[in-house]
Amino acid sequence: MATVRMADYLKRDITNKFKDLYDKSNPELKHSAYIGDKLYDLLLGPKVEALKVQVSTIFGSYVDSEKFFMKSNKLPVSISMLVYDDIREFDDVESKYIVKVQEQFDEKRKIELPLSGEYLQLVDLSHTWKERPISMDLDKYKTENAISGDHLFELYSKKIISVEQRETKRLAKRAADIHKVDAALDDFTTLNQALKAWPALTKLVSQNKISKVHEKQQRKRKEQQQRSKIKPIEQGLNQTILTAALLGDD
Repeated sequence: MATVRMADYLKRDITNKFKDLYDKSNPELKHSAYIGDKLYDLLLGPKVEALKVQVSTIFGSYVDSEKFFMKSNKLPVSISMLVYDDIREFDDVESKYIVKVQEQFDEKRKIELPLSGEYLQLVDLSHTWKERPISMDLDKYKTENAISGDHLFELYSKKIISVEQRETKRLAKRAADIHKVDAALDDFTTLNQALKAWPALTKLVSQNKISKVHEKQQRKRKEQQQRSKIKPIEQGLNQTILTAALLGDD
């Protein structure tokens, strides 16, 4: 028999393939390097260059000012915003766990904005195990510059929030859909059963496994064809065989 069992490894392969197809249908949303460059110019830019010169001037050669600065093609920022997340809950009606998309507030959402090149930034001294740029708090900048009414900053912030919200929603829905696939596969003990109930599943299964299922189907069709050839003549032949059997051996 060419029955393909719905083993754990097969479920894993199917869900991984679904992830790939989901990402293909719903591409990752990325932040713009243009926004990163504009915020760098606004928040750091000439300020960090001036600070580096000042540190070197004040302390001279007995303090290595280079340790306080680094170059990076990422601009870490934090901002408060609504995001989406996948939440696992137990459904009392269905008596099983479900995963759903839920909106929640993140008081300090950390984001790494891409930059078009490597720009000078301040080193985050709290991370001694790995050199990284210090994060810019956009909420504090907004509060401290509220009087000036920086419209460009407002525009950049809204674009960052929009991309981050859509991307977190995409990922949350991805997790929820993957759980649905995984839960659906638990209802079947064989791949044969699953394919009959969900024909589109063929797009998530390797050709090798599909071929094994088809082998069984082809054998059944061949058996049916062979049976159809014998059926018209078997009545007369069977009578001879049965009669001989009743008479017994000489």
